[in-house]
Amino acid sequence: MAERGQLFVSPGDEVYPGMVVGEASRAGDMEVNPVKAKASSNMRTQAKDEKLYVPPARKMTVEELIAYMNEDEKIEVTPVSIRLRKAELDSGIRSRLARGKKSKIKAAREKKG
Repeated sequence: MAERGQLFVSPGDEVYPGMVVGEASRAGDMEVNPVKAKASSNMRTQAKDEKLYVPPARKMTVEELIAYMNEDEKIEVTPVSIRLRKAELDSGIRSRLARGKKSKIKAAREKKG
């Protein structure tokens, strides 16, 4: 994940479904499982994976998170941490909502045109 963008969580931090764990280098959201280990089925790649470098996590303040967040995200403030998460934690429901939103936009454009 680190080679695809900037991480917001450090190794060992607790994560949960719907939590924003980093910023992708490409536009849009990317579903990842930071708890699951990278599968290495080829023997040649096992030695390479032993020396992975994980850059330090980017820690943001509440003000920075407010400026960074999208309309489908919320800021979660606890006595221990400040986290960014999706408003809807279930990824299946999030994808259905996104499809429904796209179809409404398409229907509105067809009415105009």
